[in-house]
Amino acid sequence: MSYICLMNDVMNSYLMLFLISAICVFLTPSISEAQTSRFEQYNLKYGITIKIPKHWKILESQLMAQIDTNTEIITGIGQGNNDILIAANYYDNNTSSSAAATVRVSLRLKQTSSQSDIAKMPQSELDNQAEQGYQIAIAALEKSGDKTTKITPYRITKDNISGYIAIRADYQEIGISHKKNISIYSIFLGNKVIKVTMSYDDAQGSILASTINEIKNSVTIN
Repeated sequence: MSYICLMNDVMNSYLMLFLISAICVFLTPSISEAQTSRFEQYNLKYGITIKIPKHWKILESQLMAQIDTNTEIITGIGQGNNDILIAANYYDNNTSSSAAATVRVSLRLKQTSSQSDIAKMPQSELDNQAEQGYQIAIAALEKSGDKTTKITPYRITKDNISGYIAIRADYQEIGISHKKNISIYSIFLGNKVIKVTMSYDDAQGSILASTINEIKNSVTIN
């Protein structure tokens, strides 16, 4: 048998397996309807919902409060009116205690910009905010005593979450043995700001990026 014939046989076998699988899925609706999702929906306070994979670890409220405490110490910005609604981490076998991906939803009650204000905000102002945010983050790193972690300059754009305009900040955190892609979405609603923070290990982007995007798209704000 020639090499070409052998390859044709292999490709035909793969095609047949795919067709059989497709037929099994579409011709057995009763089984398909019974299948459950890998995601679990969480109904949070303030009418916010989010879907997170079931195998991710949900952090306890005490730990979330301590995260806020550390944030206040490092940044000098009071966190008393910041409510972390949910935080979850994904761990794999190669990162030990370090999370390969994270998601956190928080809400701060205070007077903020409105959605119309954000809609009219030019990119030049977003660029100025990016530079200010970057300098604050650099100062916080220095204050923490961390001399090994580096961060890239912020890039701020407008995005959409649950039909609302979100200010999106993207940057990378680079350590000795890791590089994390971090995105922070801030939704300003006049009397409060909702923040969705997500990160994932850059080396595992092929398996984590789509999950992070699915989590972001699952957020609803009522």
